[in-house]
Amino acid sequence: MLTGFGLLVIFVVIALNASTTAGSVVAGGLGAVSAGLAGYVSRTFVKSQEVASSHLRAYFDQPLEFSRYLAAERLVADAELSQEQRAEILTTLVQAIVTGPTAPVQTDINGQQQPNRAQ
Repeated sequence: MLTGFGLLVIFVVIALNASTTAGSVVAGGLGAVSAGLAGYVSRTFVKSQEVASSHLRAYFDQPLEFSRYLAAERLVADAELSQEQRAEILTTLVQAIVTGPTAPVQTDINGQQQPNRAQ
């Protein structure tokens, strides 16, 4: 990112100090290309960081999710429920474990909800 910005500054200085119009146009074009390259590289790094962050978040959320299931199991074991009620609750608990946690709702810059995308 810094290299792209540095190249942009260098080409702007060259364009301003060029003695011919053609030299200014070439330097300006090279500056635009370097700015585009810097933007592409920056976006790639930011996207990579977002993906790594979401994986890390999932890694640290897993123990919390598991502790919730264990707490629910303890509550069911300690409650004085009939066998039918206990079976129904355990079935619901197992279904929740199998389906996994729901993905958080993503919002855009304007605060509007966006559909979750598979990654």
